[in-house]
Amino acid sequence: MEATTAVTDVPVEDNFAFHVTLQIGFCVFCTLGILSNLLLLMSYAKHPELESPTTLLLVSQSIADLITCALGMFYIFLSHFEVGRQLTSRFKYLCLITLCLVTLTVWASLFTLLSLSLDRMVNIRFPFHYTRLVSEPLVKRFIVALWVVMIGIISFPLFGMNTWKPDQVCSAFTVFPKAYFVHFLLLASLIVIILVGALNLVICAVAISKRKVHPSGNEVQQSQSKSQYKLTKMLLVVVGVFYACWMPYTILNMIVLLGTKTLLGGAIPGWFIMLLESSKLLLSINAFLNPLIYAWKVREFRKAFWKTIGRPT
Repeated sequence: MEATTAVTDVPVEDNFAFHVTLQIGFCVFCTLGILSNLLLLMSYAKHPELESPTTLLLVSQSIADLITCALGMFYIFLSHFEVGRQLTSRFKYLCLITLCLVTLTVWASLFTLLSLSLDRMVNIRFPFHYTRLVSEPLVKRFIVALWVVMIGIISFPLFGMNTWKPDQVCSAFTVFPKAYFVHFLLLASLIVIILVGALNLVICAVAISKRKVHPSGNEVQQSQSKSQYKLTKMLLVVVGVFYACWMPYTILNMIVLLGTKTLLGGAIPGWFIMLLESSKLLLSINAFLNPLIYAWKVREFRKAFWKTIGRPT
């Protein structure tokens, strides 16, 4: 995943229409993503009925999406304007901080999705023990610890683990040491992607099998079961949209990292760079869509969103 920045600042062929279209697309979807994720965070803060262990993880995901969208606007300036490229090639810490923040948002999205998947797995496999095993204080401590660990690891380049040089293209592939970038960041990201996919295939299979069985228990238990099933369906949609938006981006960057000689003839053609740059737009679309998916699949979110913007539910 962190291969994204391996070609972030490779100049695109002069194509005015492409540049303008891409810039407009980034600005539109990043702005919408900022608004939708701010709406989610405001709704969570204003409506106590949303509080739950799963919602805390969704809030963590929303923070990562919010940073992604805010960085998207900055990315346009640094990678599609000559003055931005010159700044990152001259000012070491502007380049390093930008790359570290980009990597942090990628990791935050991946590890939060993995956490959500584990949360749903525990709920669907051990529904009667879920409230005892997964509590809000426990999830809060876990989220804080996760962000602290991620920030600590991603900050290594700021404290000397980098190969930055003046007038060098600012990209993770050129600025981060290869052992740190490929064998640590990239490998960890790929492992998480595989785990998320495997977990959600199991969750989907278990959810389908359980829906074939008539629910047991009293009315309160049945209501709780339906609510948790809705959250599980929402997660499956979120993961599906995540893969649809991120896989083109991931595959293209893997080709750049590992298949430039065999698949691209040793050089990166202009059309491929344009395709890669376009795939990054899907990331801002994914960040924008997540809060909408929550509102679409879960009534409590939908009602809280309407109340937050002052509309009748």
